[in-house]
Amino acid sequence: VQVSVPTAAPVRQYVLINVATFCDPQASGVIEVFVQDFNGSGIPGQPIRVRWDDGEDTFYTGLKPERGAAYADFDMESGQSYTIDMPDRSDPSTQQLVAVPCTTEEGAGATTSYRVVFRPTG
Repeated sequence: VQVSVPTAAPVRQYVLINVATFCDPQASGVIEVFVQDFNGSGIPGQPIRVRWDDGEDTFYTGLKPERGAAYADFDMESGQSYTIDMPDRSDPSTQQLVAVPCTTEEGAGATTSYRVVFRPTG
């Protein structure tokens, strides 16, 4: 007798709603992540995974209270491409986050940074 165990597809609880770039020498080459509820309030303690060619790292929202409960960040390595997701809670980003040089309106050099927002599905 062969028994097959049904497996459920992972539930996608969060969706990546926005990816914006910015150029700031004070925040050069940073992925800033915000995890918000339906009302836009921050949700602390949420895992965020970033992956690149030969590695990955997981970091959490709410560890920098001065930036708010929703906030987490990751310092990119210049020239590297990254994807971001919430492990088992969201699909990976389809947009590559690439740490490339940028110039501010004032002419200062920096590395492109990203501001990413996740919100619950539904």
